[in-house]
Amino acid sequence: MFLTVAEHRGFRAAARQLGITPSAVSQAIRSLEERVGAPLFSRTTRSVRLTEAGERLLAHARPAVDMLTAGLDAASGLGGEIAGRLRINAPRPILPLLVNRLLPDFLDAHANVELELVGEDRPIDIVEEGFDAGIRFGNFVQIDMVAVWLTPPERFVVVGAPALFRKHGRPASPHDLQNFPCILLRQSVRALDHWQFVVDGERITVAVEGPLVINDIEACIRSALKGVGLFQLPHSLVMSYLESGALQTVLEPYCEEVPGLSLYYPGRSQSLPKLRAFVDFATQRMRKAFEPGDYLPKPVS
Repeated sequence: MFLTVAEHRGFRAAARQLGITPSAVSQAIRSLEERVGAPLFSRTTRSVRLTEAGERLLAHARPAVDMLTAGLDAASGLGGEIAGRLRINAPRPILPLLVNRLLPDFLDAHANVELELVGEDRPIDIVEEGFDAGIRFGNFVQIDMVAVWLTPPERFVVVGAPALFRKHGRPASPHDLQNFPCILLRQSVRALDHWQFVVDGERITVAVEGPLVINDIEACIRSALKGVGLFQLPHSLVMSYLESGALQTVLEPYCEEVPGLSLYYPGRSQSLPKLRAFVDFATQRMRKAFEPGDYLPKPVS
């Protein structure tokens, strides 16, 4: 309002420009002058001009308003353009799946988008840590988020290397796991040392032991490939290793089904074109994600 009065050199002209009454303009300027502690305008019956204090305020206020206007224009430009940096957080073992399924086609279709994929196994607050969206298995999605399914439900399998089975044999029932070396995933302050199964339609929990505890899923998979122990995880994360024979599953009749992958984001973000484009592209492509050979790089020896 101060700038409008200064530009029009009058309260009535400023009021017409702003669509309010002259008295409202006058009251607002008086309040500003009281805050500043000095008159900003010298008023006569014929003219309104800036005082020295008003000139100083105008010198600082005009660049600030110009910068704010430029910022608003830049931000509103993203409201209709598919452009800018898009930060997606996902478990580390999922990254090869995303790369194989989404790239480079997504970036070719949206050349003005910079896609940043960040692997993170621990559950995080995507808003607090500056991400536009996250990808997790369905039962780990934050309840205050909008979520869309990327993959169907899948089995939570127990895998091991052939060398491990040659040395220890194969468990015939979930309770046999108590006699096998297992690899435990640590999440936050605790290790996941109880594995769940379904026996005769009832869910049971079996306590398992090390010798290895790791807080990184990818490292757990690598350790299983080396024959360190058995490991339990979603089937999709080790599909290529199962196909190659580097890993084998056990206890399949007792494996429970778990929700598939979800892409989730704050509800207020869904109007961003870059995020809408990614959601549409990812959901279409990931429906085919369970075809053989698309998950991880070739198994390591």
